[in-house]
Amino acid sequence: MKARIKLLIALTLLVVFGLGVAAGVLGERYLVHKKIRRPAAERQHAPSLDAWAKELGLTPDQQERMREIFKKNEERMKTYWSEGTAKLKELRKMLKDEIDGVLTPEQRAKMEEMIRKHEERRRSESGRDDSNRNYSRESREPSKRAPVRERS
Repeated sequence: MKARIKLLIALTLLVVFGLGVAAGVLGERYLVHKKIRRPAAERQHAPSLDAWAKELGLTPDQQERMREIFKKNEERMKTYWSEGTAKLKELRKMLKDEIDGVLTPEQRAKMEEMIRKHEERRRSESGRDDSNRNYSRESREPSKRAPVRERS
């Protein structure tokens, strides 16, 4: 009888431990890191032109005019994104220059290392290589920066 109770207690503890591990893993994955993402196939996208044509009963002339509108809008969006990216790059540079004016050379070097580590961690977590993006480290190389004032 004692052996049976010990076995029951051991199995109960094992089940509770297993459930705790599972809850911890799922909690970290879905609550801490918020990685709840639906597969791309399930994500809602704007209806395609074909879907609109069918749903709205568009005539061939209307479909062609809609294609032109979509094409023109696509060009506008590309322009918007490129201008926005350039403005963000400029703002980042201004921020960095202001911060560099406050820090000592040793602090600047340490900050550069912190930024580099952050970018590496972000790239590894996202599973992609952002080395060709506008905010990459190349834009922050000392040779491309304005001269830095020494602090007294």
